[in-house]
Formats: sequence, structure tokens, C-alpha cells
Amino acid sequence: MFHFALVLLATAHAATPVAADLKPQQAVYAVTRDGQVIGEATYSLAPAGDGVWTLESVTRGSAGMAKLVGLDVHEQSTFRWDHGAAEGLHYDYRQDAAIKHKRRTIDFDWRAGEAHVRDNGKDFRYAITPGTIDRNTVALALGTALAAGARTATLAVAQKDHLEQQRFEVQAEESVSVPAGTFRTRRVERTDAAGKARSWYAPEVGLLPLRLEQTQGDGSTIVLELRRR
Repeated sequence: MFHFALVLLATAHAATPVAADLKPQQAVYAVTRDGQVIGEATYSLAPAGDGVWTLESVTRGSAGMAKLVGLDVHEQSTFRWDHGAAEGLHYDYRQDAAIKHKRRTIDFDWRAGEAHVRDNGKDFRYAITPGTIDRNTVALALGTALAAGARTATLAVAQKDHLEQQRFEVQAEESVSVPAGTFRTRRVERTDAAGKARSWYAPEVGLLPLRLEQTQGDGSTIVLELRRR
């Protein structure tokens, strides 16, 4: 199946993009909130057989308020890999802390062309297009687009109650230092929601980002920086 959600609008090196080769990968990140260390996140990409893969991320609070409330966030995306792109099958998000608990699951019903979302006890259904992914898979999808030589990408991303078309563009090539070292990177920014998300990718690191920066609903900024692979 061709994935219309990942639109490679321009390429850096060739007229015809070459699909990235998906391989198992693990990355450990230091996590900060507004410049203060709050914990560590581990991302693991692994095959599940028959063209199906899982991307799992686990974030645990180890400092400050995050440690005090016992913050534990677990996300798992299950997707199929075809023609060099991901297409969602199931998504599971759990956040546990002393003061707050959240749970969201998404089942991608491709026969019906719908996403079935259950968010903290509420149910939502809406239409999806071929190639739709969940928010946890976005970072991998961007890494895939960059590896194929793209400078821009549009992703169909399943949200709580609607399908969102997110647009991204390479803004600069720059040297970035993180706990894992200093790398030459490409900085990607979300252009349909300015200032909401930025990520940095280095070819030698793989398809997952070297650094990820996201602005939260309360105005705070969460930053992940690669610590080790």
C-alpha cells in the first residue's frame, strides 16, 4: 500500500527518494523541563514479525517534582512498515503519577477507515487516511523522510478526537552538542504550528532524533537530548 501521509515534497540528494532501511534501535535521552533535569527516556524500536514493528518509549522522573510524584510515562506504537513508511495499527499511552493518571489508546481500523480512540474513559471515532500514524511515531517518520533525502514532509497524525495534518521542514544544518557527543545535524521544525516542535537528526545516530524540543500546553518546554545508544 502506498502511504500518502508521508509526502516527500523535495529531496536533497536525488530525484527519486530511496526508502530508509528500518533496523532495530535503542536510544536513551536526558529529559529536561524548562532547563531543569526531570528524568530519563528510553526509546526502543524492534520488529514484531510479518512487517509489523513496535516503537516503545519509557520516561521516568528522577529529579525534582517529577521524582517526587513518581512520574512514569509509557508509550507503545505498533505499526506496519511498507514502502519505506509507517502506518499505525495500535497506540497505547499511560501516564502514572501521584497527582495525575492518564490513559489513551488508539486502534486503527483500516477496514472501516477509522481511528477508535479511548481517552480517559471517553470514546472518539473519526475517519483516517492511508498512512496515518500516532504522535509517538512522528519522530521516526521524520527520520525516515530525512534518510530518504526529503527536506519537507507532511504527516497524518491521529489525535484524541481528530486527524491532524502536520507539516515539517528542514530549517538549518548545524553542529549540536548533547551528552552523547557533538554531531553535525539537520534541524527540523513544524511549520503548521510555529514554535511547537523542533528536532535535530544526525545520520550516524539513525532514524531517531539526536535532540527533541516540544512546547507544552502550559507553555513549558520539554527537551530530550541523546545520552547513549
